[in-house]
Amino acid sequence: MPQTPRPRFGIMTAPMNVDYHDVLRVWREADTIPEIEHAWLFDHLMPIGGDPNGPIYEGWTLLSALAAQTRRLRLGLLVTSNRFRPPAMLAKIAATVDIVSGGRLDFGIGAGSRPSHPLARREYDAHGLPFHDAAHAVGSLAEACTVIRRLWTETEPFDFDGTYVRLTGAFCNPKPVQRPHPPILIGGRSAPVLRVAAEHADLWNIPGGDIDDAVSRSALLDRYCAEIGRDPASVT
Repeated sequence: MPQTPRPRFGIMTAPMNVDYHDVLRVWREADTIPEIEHAWLFDHLMPIGGDPNGPIYEGWTLLSALAAQTRRLRLGLLVTSNRFRPPAMLAKIAATVDIVSGGRLDFGIGAGSRPSHPLARREYDAHGLPFHDAAHAVGSLAEACTVIRRLWTETEPFDFDGTYVRLTGAFCNPKPVQRPHPPILIGGRSAPVLRVAAEHADLWNIPGGDIDDAVSRSALLDRYCAEIGRDPASVT
């Protein structure tokens, strides 16, 4: 009988309405506790809880700082909003963090902030970012995953002419430390996002919800994996 993977435990510190040194203290302490194997930030540009005008830190910048001051923890953003940064730029940022961390990055990405959450929705207007519909968000996520993986693995510049992403002479140097690339974690629960996860994800994050919902969404992801000939057990 194949062994069931053992549970692994981590922490997530939302970097809003908190001081940088408090986040750093928690991560340094977690780094000394073997039972805590991974640590995460989120990706918002304005607080989604507490004081709506309080302090909040940009996720990838903070992650790089924490990567430099920890030694053991796997780390990442749970999850990056694909709406915030062009994918080739994001690939470069993530490769840099993987190098800074010595190859400890789990690359979390999703379609983008919850549009139903008014405190998340305001981030786009406040930063001059377009907010497209769900179909655009999911389609551009799929293309972003394709482009980012290619940038991390291909040894020559390439052009990409997608529906949402267009690149000329795209190239990422240096590459991430991890080979063939950092694990890709896709976060989401909608059926269209689960189809993207079936194709691209090494790990899957379901945000919130009750256990029955998580079980049914997991079964749907398994089905989508099977439809494209992928072993569902290859997605953690």
